[in-house]
Amino acid sequence: MSVLCAVRQKLKAAAKAFGYKGLLPFLYRLYARQPADPNLVVFADNRDRPLPDNFEPLLKLCEERGKTCVVLTGKDFRGIPALIRFIRLYARCGVLFLTDFIAVTDVVPLRPETQVVQLWHACGLGKKWGYAVTSDTWGPGRRIREKYPMYVNQTLVSVSSDDPVLLESYRSAFGCAPETVRALGVPRTDVFFDEAFRKAAAEKARALFPEAAGRKLVLFAPTFRGESIEESYYRLPLRLDAMKEALGEEYALLLRLHPLTRRRAGVSAGDGFVFDTDGKLSMQEALCAADVLITDYSSILFEYLLLNRPIISFIPDLEQYTADRGLFLPYEEMAPGPYVRTQEELVEKLRTVSSWFDPDKQQSYRTRFMSACDGSSTERIYREVFKEQS
Repeated sequence: MSVLCAVRQKLKAAAKAFGYKGLLPFLYRLYARQPADPNLVVFADNRDRPLPDNFEPLLKLCEERGKTCVVLTGKDFRGIPALIRFIRLYARCGVLFLTDFIAVTDVVPLRPETQVVQLWHACGLGKKWGYAVTSDTWGPGRRIREKYPMYVNQTLVSVSSDDPVLLESYRSAFGCAPETVRALGVPRTDVFFDEAFRKAAAEKARALFPEAAGRKLVLFAPTFRGESIEESYYRLPLRLDAMKEALGEEYALLLRLHPLTRRRAGVSAGDGFVFDTDGKLSMQEALCAADVLITDYSSILFEYLLLNRPIISFIPDLEQYTADRGLFLPYEEMAPGPYVRTQEELVEKLRTVSSWFDPDKQQSYRTRFMSACDGSSTERIYREVFKEQS
C-alpha cells in the first residue's frame, strides 16, 4: 500500500469517527429536544436499488391510514447534508422501518418515543449475517464491530415463523433481547395468497417472453458470492447451450440474479431459451410465474414454499460457501431438495419432476419456516407497531 493510500484511509477513518461519534450524536440530541411525532413514519434503505418490496405494502397501508410517510433510499444517505436530514427525521419520528443494516441508526441511544422496526429482507433461516457470522472472510471484523456496534436500536424484528431455532438464530444475528424478535410475518409474502396477483404475474411473464410459449418456466435464482456486498459477484456454473439442447423443448429458463450482484460472469440471455427477468418482473412476480425454482442458499426458496411447487437446490459449492459465509442449519434441514451438484444431475431432475416432487415434504418445511406468513403479515405488523385493533 502506498503512503498516499495509507494517509487517505486514515483520513477517511478519522472522518467517520468524527461523524459517528461526534457530529451525528450531537445533532440527534439537539433535534430530540423537540417532541416526537407519533404519526411521522420513516422508511429507510441506504442501498442504490428500488424501494424494498417489504416496504411497499406497509407504506401503502400507512398512507391509507393517515400517517405522514417519508421514504429515504440510496442517494438520501450520501453526503453530510443528507445524513443530517436523516438524523433530524430519526430524532423526530414515531417509527423507523428498516429492511437491512444502516450503521447511522446506531450512533446514539434511541429516544423512548421512537420505534425502530426491522423488516429483514430474508425469510426463513439460510445464510448467516450480523453477529452470527464467525468467518473471517465476510463482513466487518471484530474490531470494527466493537467500535461501531450493529442493530443496537431495533425495538422489533418481524420474522417468518415462531420456530424456536429460527427465533434464536435471529436473536443471535442481531444481538438483541429475546422479546425483540416476533413471528409477525413478512409483508411482501402477502401477495402469494392473492389469486389475482398470481394469475396476473404468470400472464405478465408470458407476455414479456412470448418465445417461451408452450413451455414450462424454470426460475434460476441463486444468491451472490464474494466477501462483501461491495465485491459481490456470480459466476454461472452452467453451460446454457447444453441445457438448451437437453431441455429446450420442454422448458424456458428465467434468470434472476441477486439484486446486489455487482459482476455477472457467463450470464447471457436472448437465445429463445434463457430470459433475464431483471428490471422486467419483481421477485414476487417471477416466483408466481415459475413452474419450478432452482436456487441455492437464497432465502427465496422459503417464499416459494408458499406456492407449493417443485424446488431444486443447485449447490455445487456447498462446502466452500458454508466455510466462507456460514449457514444457520445444515443445508438439508433448510431446503426440501433434491440437492444436486452437477449440471447433469440438474437436467435429470428437471426431466423427472413428477417422480420426486413431494408436496407433503414441502409442507413440513413451510410449516417450520413460514408459519407466520399467511397473507396478513402487513396488517399484523401495522397493528403491533401502532397498537391498533383489527
